[in-house]
Amino acid sequence: MATLQNIRNKAGLLIAIVIALALAAFIFGDMMGSGSPSGKRTVAEINGKGVGIQDYLDREKSLREFYQLNAGGQSLDAELEQQIQQETWRRLVRETIMARSYEKLGIYVSTDELKTMVTGDQSTGLGGNPALSEPHPIVRQMFSNPETGLLNRAVMTNYFSALDNPQFAQEKRRWLFIEKEIVDEKMNQKYFNLVRKGFQPSSLDLKDYVTETGKSTDFAFISKSFSEVADEEITFTESDLKQYYKIHKERYKQDASRTFQYVVFAVEPSEKDVESANYWTDQTKTELSRTSGEDVPRYVNGTSDEPFDVRYYTFDELPGIIRDSVFNSSSEEIFGPYREEDAFKLARLHDTQMRPDSVRVRHILLSLQAYEGNKLVINELADSLVGVINSGGNFNQIALEYSADESNRAIGGDLGWFIEGNMVTEFNNACFENKSGDLVTAETQYGTHIIRIEDQSRPVQKIQLATIVRNIYAGDETNQDYYNRAVKFRGKATDLEKFTEQAREFGLDPRFAPNITKDQQTIPGIEEPKQMTKWAYSADLNSVSNIFSQSDDKYIVAVLTESKEEGYAELEKIRSEITMAVKKEKKAEILAERLNEQLAGVTDLSQFGIDNNENVGEATQVKFANTYVSGVGLEPYIVGAAMYLPVDQLSEPLVGESGVFVLSVTNRTEPAVDETIDPAVESRLKYSLESRSNYEAYNALLDAAKVQDNRLDLFYN
Repeated sequence: MATLQNIRNKAGLLIAIVIALALAAFIFGDMMGSGSPSGKRTVAEINGKGVGIQDYLDREKSLREFYQLNAGGQSLDAELEQQIQQETWRRLVRETIMARSYEKLGIYVSTDELKTMVTGDQSTGLGGNPALSEPHPIVRQMFSNPETGLLNRAVMTNYFSALDNPQFAQEKRRWLFIEKEIVDEKMNQKYFNLVRKGFQPSSLDLKDYVTETGKSTDFAFISKSFSEVADEEITFTESDLKQYYKIHKERYKQDASRTFQYVVFAVEPSEKDVESANYWTDQTKTELSRTSGEDVPRYVNGTSDEPFDVRYYTFDELPGIIRDSVFNSSSEEIFGPYREEDAFKLARLHDTQMRPDSVRVRHILLSLQAYEGNKLVINELADSLVGVINSGGNFNQIALEYSADESNRAIGGDLGWFIEGNMVTEFNNACFENKSGDLVTAETQYGTHIIRIEDQSRPVQKIQLATIVRNIYAGDETNQDYYNRAVKFRGKATDLEKFTEQAREFGLDPRFAPNITKDQQTIPGIEEPKQMTKWAYSADLNSVSNIFSQSDDKYIVAVLTESKEEGYAELEKIRSEITMAVKKEKKAEILAERLNEQLAGVTDLSQFGIDNNENVGEATQVKFANTYVSGVGLEPYIVGAAMYLPVDQLSEPLVGESGVFVLSVTNRTEPAVDETIDPAVESRLKYSLESRSNYEAYNALLDAAKVQDNRLDLFYN
C-alpha cells in the first residue's frame, strides 16, 4: 500500500496527543500506588484483587510492539523502555479501576457504535447530526489530505480492507492497538460525562458564588509580629506538644518515603592508564604507515575505538592542534600521537576533493517501513518516479503523494540549506558529490531517497582524514583499586556516625537523596536507582548499604537516614516542627493579651493610631481571590475574617501567619443578587465545577482502590 507509511505517521503522533489529552483531562497527579512489600507474586493489588505478573508483562509487550511498529521496527533506547514501563503501569491501574466502574454502571461500546466512530455514519449526518458522520479524529487525520483537510474515504476503505491480508499482519496489530485506545477513550468519556452532570450548580450555589466573588472589604488593622516575643518569655510542656499533635494530626499525614545519604567512588583513569593509551597509539603508528589506499578505512574500522570518518572537512573545521600540519600534507605523513580530550589520536590525509560547503536539496523518502522492508518494490518504484520526474513530472506533487518524510512532504520535500556532515553518510555524499540540478538516489537506514540538488555553494578544498582513536579508559587494575577503596570505606562505615567520619577521611562529600518514594524512577546523580530504592525500603534506619556498582563506572555506598511509613508521622520525628507551632501559639497568647490591654476602651482604631503615634495599617478593596495584605504579606485567615466581621467594630485579636492582628472593617461592598443570574456567571461557575469533576472523581476512585505497587519487590532482586 503506497500510502501506508503516511497513514502510520499521521496516526503515530495523533494517538499520542489526542488520547493522551482526552485521558489527561481527568487523570492528573500521581497515579502510582505504593505499599509495603507483600511477598505475593502479583504486580499490584487494586480494589483488593491481585494483578498477575503475566498480565502486566503482556501489557508491556503490547505497548512495546506498538512503539516499535511506529519506529519502523528499530530497537528502542533505554529511556523509551523506561517510559514504556511507566506507561504500562499507568494503563494497568487506570484500566483496572475504570473497568470496575464501567461494569457497575453498565457502560460499554457496541459494535455499531465502534463502527460509527471508526468510519463515521454518513446517513446519520444527512439526518441532521453531522458530528456523527465524521470518524474519530485519529482516523480522520490518518486519511485526510494534508493540503485540503478533506477526508479521503476511498483510501480509508482500502486501508481497512487490506488489513485482512496476511502481508499486513503487523499493521493489523498496530491498528487493533489504536482501536482499543479509541474504545477506551469513549468509555472514559461516557463515564465522566455522567459524573460531570452531577456537578451542576444550584440556585443557592449561584447566589453564593456571585456574593463571594463580588464582595470586597476595606479595613484598618494593628498587628504584632511573633518576633516581638522572645523564646525566653514563653514556657510549654510535653503535654502541650502532645495536645497540639492530637488536635492537628491530619496535617501530618504522609506517604511512605526514604531518605539516604550516599558517597560516590567515580572511577577515573590513572596516570598508568594514560601512559598505556599513549603507548598503544604510538605502537599503532607503524602499522598505519604500512597501510595504503582503500585498506586504510578497513584498518581504521578494525583498529580504532571510533569508525572511519567519511566526512570531508574544510581547513577551519579541523581540530586546531593538527590543521596546519595535515591540511596540505601527503597521504604518507602520520601526525601524532596527540591528545584530544580523553583520547590519543593518529591522523593522516586520506583524500582531497573540491566540494561545496553547503547544499540545498529536495527529497522523496520511500520508507522501508511502508513497504515491509521489500527493497525490490522500493527500487522499482524509485526508478519509476525518477523517470516521471525526468520526463517533466512535478517533483513537489510527487513528494506530497509518495514521501514518508512528514516534516517536509507538504512543501515538496524541501530540506533547505545544510552543511556537510548534518545528514547520514549516504545521503550526505549523494548531495555533496554530485552537481547542482542532478537527480540522484541514495539508500539509507530509512529507505530510498530520490534527491534533487537545487543549489550548491562554491566548491572549496576539503580533506578526508584517516584517524585512529584510542580512548583513555580505566583499566582493570584501576577499577579494582577504586572498588577496594569502596570496600575499605564500607568496612569501617557501619552506621551513620561512622559513615560521616569515613566520608571526611576519604575526602568525599556525601550527597542526599531525600524523600524517595517506592515508585520513583530517577534519583539525581544515580544512574541505576532501582536497586538502591529496593535496599532503602528493606534496610534498618542508620544502616549502611553494600556497594552498588553503576554502569557509568561508579561505586556507591549509602546510609539510610530517614524512614517514613504511610500514615501519620510520629511525634518524635516531627518534634521540632510541633515545637515551633506550639511556640507560635504561646507567643500568640502573649501578643493577644498585650493588644487587649493596649486597646481597652478603644472604638476608633484610626484615631487611636493618631493619638498614640501607633502604626495603623490600611487594606483596601480586599477580596477572597487575593489574600495579600499590603505591607504584611499573605494572610488568608485575616482576609477571610475581614469579610464577615461587623463594620466599624474592633475585632478580637486574630492569629495570622506573621503575627496577631486586631481589625476594624471600615467599608464592605457586596453585589446585589437578583433572582435572575447573569448567564455568563452561571456558565463560569458551571465550568469551574465541571473542570474539577473528572480530576476529583478519578482521584476518589484511585484512593478507594488502595493500589499497592509490588513491582520493586518482583523485578529488582
